[in-house]
Amino acid sequence: RCYILSNENGKIQLSLRQSRLNPKINSKVEDIEITSIKDVKKGQLVRGYVKSITPSGVFFGLSPSLLGRILFQNVSPYFVQKHSLYEKYLPEGKLLTAKVLGVNRKEKHIELSLLPEDTGMPSVLPQSLGLPQYGAEEEKKEADDEEKREEPKLKTKRRRGNSESGQVWVTGKIPVSGQKEAEKLYRLGKKKIKLHWGLQRSKNCHSCCPPPSTRFHLLQEAKPKKRKICPADENDSGIEVYYREEDEDDQEEEAAKKKSKIRKPSEAPRLQVSMGFTWDEDNAMDTPVLDQKEESSESEEEEDMQSKLKKQTKKEKELEKQKKEKELCKVEAALMDLSRQPQSADDFDRLVLGSPNSSILWLQYMAFHLQATEIEKARAVAERALKTISFREEQEKLNVWVALLNLENMYGTEETLMKVFERAVQYNEPLKVFQHLCDIYASSEKYKQAEELYHTMLKRFRQEKSVWLKYASFLLKQGQTEATHRLLERALKALPTKEHVDVISRFAQLEFHSGDTEHAKALFESTLSSYPKRTDIWSIYMDIMIKHGSQKEVRDIFERVIHLSLAPKKMKFFFKRYLDYEKKFGTAESVLAVKRAALEYVETKSSLADT
Repeated sequence: RCYILSNENGKIQLSLRQSRLNPKINSKVEDIEITSIKDVKKGQLVRGYVKSITPSGVFFGLSPSLLGRILFQNVSPYFVQKHSLYEKYLPEGKLLTAKVLGVNRKEKHIELSLLPEDTGMPSVLPQSLGLPQYGAEEEKKEADDEEKREEPKLKTKRRRGNSESGQVWVTGKIPVSGQKEAEKLYRLGKKKIKLHWGLQRSKNCHSCCPPPSTRFHLLQEAKPKKRKICPADENDSGIEVYYREEDEDDQEEEAAKKKSKIRKPSEAPRLQVSMGFTWDEDNAMDTPVLDQKEESSESEEEEDMQSKLKKQTKKEKELEKQKKEKELCKVEAALMDLSRQPQSADDFDRLVLGSPNSSILWLQYMAFHLQATEIEKARAVAERALKTISFREEQEKLNVWVALLNLENMYGTEETLMKVFERAVQYNEPLKVFQHLCDIYASSEKYKQAEELYHTMLKRFRQEKSVWLKYASFLLKQGQTEATHRLLERALKALPTKEHVDVISRFAQLEFHSGDTEHAKALFESTLSSYPKRTDIWSIYMDIMIKHGSQKEVRDIFERVIHLSLAPKKMKFFFKRYLDYEKKFGTAESVLAVKRAALEYVETKSSLADT
């Protein structure tokens, strides 16, 4: 049975929901039916099927007309470079549980997540793949950013340590009389420019150079070499100005260094300071100067920002560790819980490793894949079970063979079913395999194939009583009572005479349940008339008449039995049954009548014994 949702353009959409098939039954609906985007809310857990995998993400079917998208970072906590890996673990049509992250009702967009922390389900990608997590990638990026931030500091240190031939790098304030400010930062728009003032020393510059007592903060000083000092050029003012943007490349810095190294042989080594410096005392006050306090406050702010970033990364790392520990605790608790149902292929693998000969676990494993419409995986599990289960466990193996026959009957073709059937006949008792396949055909309403198989069984297993009885039951369920009567005649001819009474009684029981009750009574009466001392047949006849007959008919049978000449033990059994029946369904007078009949029987037996 199924419910027709729509019939448009020759396409029929069906539904197997119990709420559709039996709307009167007020049972709890596990998966609420989603008909439009109005039924989807943020934070809701929904179940659906994988539709397709594209470069933009995984598309998830919530209903025949509604799709949701799952970004790759929300599919699994692991970082995957090749998206073809998702196609292996997320085949089209796989049933999954997802969480709604956001709903855009105007554009009809739904963002979903399959992450374990959102759904509470295991990750779709197993941990055994050894993939890196997204958190690890973020840590790498943070480390790279920190290295980039440290590069300018390292470059300045290198420049300060690269003093050659009397060059001295100075930081701090230099007044006009030898301690004027030497390095200044100017903001032009959004860029910073550093101005480096170079001092050229000559013979006549000793008087104007700062004395040794000037308070310079020297970072590094190279030992000057003894050389002849050449007179300076008259046109040379003795001051060189260098400026550099902070965002320049390293190549430009190297080129500047090479230029500074190439000097004329007549030039003396120059003193370079990191702060602005001028020889003119009058113009010294006109130059723009930044206060040392402002510089120190800016440097302190930068240090605070860097420390905050470091603190944030530490906190994030601690939070990630705590999350991982919580996830591990949940997994361990779930594995320790014996009542927990397996929810992934890894769970089933662990279970079958612990109990490899248990057919129930293998069948549950197959059903798990069939629920997700993974037919090939279910077949692979069945084949793996047949190889794993010990050859001594014949019944366990037979259970798996029957499950495989069911699978091929439902999802395979007639050819694949016959191939599995032939293999099953080779490795098991043929009669059991034939009977199971007949039951499969009957349950799936393939009556023609079942009848053909029964004819084959009657030819191959003529001496087996169970074959005749199963075929009779099949015919009675189909309403073929006349065919059942003819089958009884054939069975009595094929089977040995010692089996006749049992076969007739079994056929009569089948007739009582699903055939002609009058014909069944006639079979019992004819059998009891031929074999009146078969107390087992009398007991079966009584039980069936108590269920299906009237009280008068039941009392007539009891009266016939208590007047038979049977052994005292058997008579005692029938008198007791008669008395119990009257106590339950009769009156006080009928109970007394049964007791009188039993007393008379005892007296006659005792008188015969005395004589």
